Amino acid sequence: MTRPTQSELTPTLAAQGIIAVLEIERTDDAVPVCRALLDGGIGAIELALRTAAAEPSVPLICTGTPEMLIGIGTIIMPGQAERVRELGASFGLAPGFNPVIVAESAACGLPFVPGIATPSELEGVLETGLRLFKFFPAEPSGGVNFLKSMNNPYNYLGMSYIPLGGITEENLGAWANMAQVAAIGGTWIAPRDLINAHNWQEITRRAKRAKRVWNAYRSQ
Repeated sequence: MTRPTQSELTPTLAAQGIIAVLEIERTDDAVPVCRALLDGGIGAIELALRTAAAEPSVPLICTGTPEMLIGIGTIIMPGQAERVRELGASFGLAPGFNPVIVAESAACGLPFVPGIATPSELEGVLETGLRLFKFFPAEPSGGVNFLKSMNNPYNYLGMSYIPLGGITEENLGAWANMAQVAAIGGTWIAPRDLINAHNWQEITRRAKRAKRVWNAYRSQ
C-alpha cells in the first residue's frame, strides 16, 4: 500500500476503523497472520517492535500482502523510525510522546502518531503541529468518558485519537460512537497465542466480528 502523508494519515486510518496490534515471534507467521486479518476485513496493523522478528517481518508483509497498511508501534529509540520507513512501513506509533522521536519521524518522512494520556502531554504534542494522537493506555486511563472530558477544551482544534489498551469486543462500540476517534487498536483480534498456534481461522473470525461491531456502532 502507498505510504500516506502525515496529513493523509487520519482519513486513511479512519477508513480502516480497526487496527490489529501484533506481536510476531517468528517471521514465517508475518504474512499468514496478515492474510487472515485481510480475510476478516481488517486492512491495518500495528506491528510492535517488541520482538526480534518484528523488523525483518516488515518487508515480508510488504511483499506478501501489499494491500496491508503497515503501522509500526513502540517506536521509542533513535534510529527506529528511519529504519522501519526504509523497510516499507506506512506509519509509526509510540506509547508516549518523545519530541526527539517526533522530529526524527518528520525528518525521514514517516507519518507518526505519538501517545498521550494527559492534557499536558496533549499540549506538548500540539506544539509539534500534529493533530492525531494515540490514547494509551485507553481503558486504564479512564476510558471513553475520560477521553471525552480531556478532549473538550481542545475540541475546536480538530484533533483525532487512536485509543489502544484494554479495548475489547465488549467495549468497542462505545469507542466507535465517539466522533473524535479515528480508529482503535486492539490486541484481542490476533493475540500471540493464536499466532503461535497458527489459528488463522479464529483470527479471521475475530476480525470479521470486530469490523461488524465497529460498523454497526459507527453508523449510529
